[in-house]
Amino acid sequence: MKSLLKFRVLILFLTTVFMVSCDDIEPIDSDLQIPVNNPNNPNNPTDPVATASFKAKIDGVLWTAESSAALIGGNLMAINATIGGDNGESFSFLIDGVATGTYPANDNLLTYSPAGTDFGWTSSNFDNPTENTGSITITNINTVAKTISGTFTFKGYWSEYPNTIAPKNITEGVFENVPYEDYVDPANDTFFAKVNGVEFVETDILAVTVNEVIGIGAANTNDQSISVGVKETITPGTYPITGNIATDMVQATYKLNATTSLASNSGTVTVTSITADRVIGTFSFTVVDGTTTYTISEGAFDVEY
Repeated sequence: MKSLLKFRVLILFLTTVFMVSCDDIEPIDSDLQIPVNNPNNPNNPTDPVATASFKAKIDGVLWTAESSAALIGGNLMAINATIGGDNGESFSFLIDGVATGTYPANDNLLTYSPAGTDFGWTSSNFDNPTENTGSITITNINTVAKTISGTFTFKGYWSEYPNTIAPKNITEGVFENVPYEDYVDPANDTFFAKVNGVEFVETDILAVTVNEVIGIGAANTNDQSISVGVKETITPGTYPITGNIATDMVQATYKLNATTSLASNSGTVTVTSITADRVIGTFSFTVVDGTTTYTISEGAFDVEY
């Protein structure tokens, strides 16, 4: 049960696709590894940009980051702020969108993690996923200076399940002039699937590992996505999808549109090869929306994570 909530959060977020993935970028984890404050404009190194800042109150106590950074790509913004570097305290945000505006906390992923642990307080309530836990507002994206600014507030629930740690209230969150980089998909990843016999034509392929779980997915231009999650400890073989996130080694979801994500409780995932940084496999599953069944078939992935 150790990583049950993070497994669930990962699968739910993958259905809103896109996630970033490369050798040293894991944006859901508290150890989000992206280049920290660059004092210069990356497009023009001789032009200084405003100093980045990131702060919030955690149960009324002021928290101020030592470093902060962001990535923007596909339909995702990833923002990270830390004290103490790797394995230190951190805030990590994954936002399903790349424009200014307000985003609900429970539909995205906002996390505060203390030092020395893979767990933290997230903006999703495992027992009540629809709870309005707060929001994050992107107030400015400066595409010339490559900086992002905004505000946030959310109620965080501990990510280890069963949850015996009290929630935390994150208030008065403000980040200004956080430098961001543009993210480009790895060119050597492949993904294929059919939905009711019609090829799913993806525009983004993604893979990310989070706390013993590898998430693989793809999105198209119609705000639809297909995602598969497998435990990082998995070995080659065929595994059933039953919908029981507490016991299944694999999960799968089909996002039908911007508001409807359908988790599968019937299907299989076959892992044919897995190494320290790459996983290859096939999958098929069904999901149901009311009286309509969607069959995902001929699924295949070969991705770096």
